[in-house]
Amino acid sequence: MSKVVEVQIAGKIFGFKLPNDIKPEEFYEIIGYVEDKMNKIKRDNIDLDFFKMALLTSINIAEEFFSLKKENENLKVMLNRIDEIVTPLEEESKSLIKFSS
Repeated sequence: MSKVVEVQIAGKIFGFKLPNDIKPEEFYEIIGYVEDKMNKIKRDNIDLDFFKMALLTSINIAEEFFSLKKENENLKVMLNRIDEIVTPLEEESKSLIKFSS
């Protein structure tokens, strides 16, 4: 069963119907993050109306997302390279004959 939560963003109250797989605590954490971003933008750009502030906030969050996505892809490439280097060493060590003393 989905749950409806109310949050205040930039002084305005909004109601959200949450999907079953999102806990309200997680959603509140997300809202807090968005609110922090909006407050930072508002401090830097006092004359922005709500729509422009929300748009600029979403663009900033999207930029962060794409940056982290690219970083994640780079890390995957690095991990694959490490796997390629380590796997032959592991296979080589299995084929070695060990003598007991």
